[in-house]
Amino acid sequence: MGPWIALAAAAVCLTLAGGSVAQRNPTARLRSDGMPVVNGAPTLLLGLYEYPETDTGLAEAVEAGFNLIYAPAKSEALDRIARHGAWAWVNTGYALDLSEDTDGRKAALQRMAASLGSHPSLLIWEGPDEGLWNCWYGFVQDLDKEWDEMDRLVAGRPDLKASANHVRDLYARALWARYQAARLEFWNAAGVACPVPEARMDTAGARGDRLGDGFTKGIDYLRNLDPHRLIWLNHAPRNAITDLRRHNRAVDMAGCDIYPIPSNLQTGHSDLPSVWPSSVGDYTRRMRQAAPGRACAMVLQGFGWRDLEAKPTEERIKLGFGRRPNLLQHRFMAWDAIVNGAHALLYWGTAHLKEPDSADTRRFRSELYSVIKEIRSLERFIVAPAPRGKISARAERGFGSIDGGGIIAWLRRSGDDYLLAIVNENQSGVAFKVTGLPEALNGRTLVRIGTDETVVPAAGAFRDGIRDFGVHLYRTR
Repeated sequence: MGPWIALAAAAVCLTLAGGSVAQRNPTARLRSDGMPVVNGAPTLLLGLYEYPETDTGLAEAVEAGFNLIYAPAKSEALDRIARHGAWAWVNTGYALDLSEDTDGRKAALQRMAASLGSHPSLLIWEGPDEGLWNCWYGFVQDLDKEWDEMDRLVAGRPDLKASANHVRDLYARALWARYQAARLEFWNAAGVACPVPEARMDTAGARGDRLGDGFTKGIDYLRNLDPHRLIWLNHAPRNAITDLRRHNRAVDMAGCDIYPIPSNLQTGHSDLPSVWPSSVGDYTRRMRQAAPGRACAMVLQGFGWRDLEAKPTEERIKLGFGRRPNLLQHRFMAWDAIVNGAHALLYWGTAHLKEPDSADTRRFRSELYSVIKEIRSLERFIVAPAPRGKISARAERGFGSIDGGGIIAWLRRSGDDYLLAIVNENQSGVAFKVTGLPEALNGRTLVRIGTDETVVPAAGAFRDGIRDFGVHLYRTR
């Protein structure tokens, strides 16, 4: 295989002249900074959580720059992806958790490795999605049925109201052991069986610990079966870093999904204070902390929340609730992840887009793919190690509640060429000054990609302005 895939430059290095994938398995490892290295070359992974139904759809994705495609656990699916010059990943499901049914799950991993592990397009094994979060949230969802039944009983039994209120108060205060005891007392007093007795919040933490330990054993076991692939866990934008680290102990790659568009409290995908597009950067930094030294893979928004609604109301549509990201938002979220340390970007939701042949959906996909093309065209900079020295950018004063921060400066070098990315995580436009640039850039013209504008650093600095949630990419001429 070629050193890396640069599809935006129209070079499909994974394929041979005859169109078949090179007949040797990829060998993947991590560089010391977490960057994936495939067949000896630092590689930016751009993935699609969609197995396109048509060859045209698959070809368009690969031509845009996606080099990693989700595949069902079938050799014919891997064959098809290979014919299009991309790598694939396969989800192991809970076979990766060896905390229970150990022999059966080891046998399942053995079967997967035996049937798919020698395929030249398979690059990554993924564990079950959001496993840690579901140790908690899976049971929270079940409790809705219990609350409804509790309300129904209280309506006919006023004597149960105080007990029901006590149960809800302890739940709201996260006093899980006391909540469980009060919960059982309520149902005993009601003389009715608890509708979802298995929804135990008091044991959720222990479930998470057990699952994390099971993943560690399962990952070690799978790695012994197939030592040349990467093993990846994707998390929800939730949970404590200590718990995430327990789950990530043995992984090669970890990260989370984050879908903040449109920015409002109703979207509710994450639980950090920021609901803005810059929450992508917030969670990228958090995932780096949760898996130090590993590749950071961020799963970004390839859909609108309305695409997941059976029938959104006209009022919600008019107000913009659930709309899809636009071009500028796609570009911002992708670069916000990159400058904060992501080594891989993957997109979820394109398989769920409503009216896939409509003009709106075609435009949405085209805009997303244009961002992928730009990123792929700059891969040689993105995979380069960070240079020595510290550059910084500081926002100037304005009308916003900004005290100089919120501007990220990121610099990479490839040969004699440089790429400087400036990302504004603030919700208002700002003027800014970059300082600390290497001496080699003094007097050199930097062209802002996509415009006719140029800047020329002097004494390691220059001044410019940037819009809210904006991205400036400056490249040496």
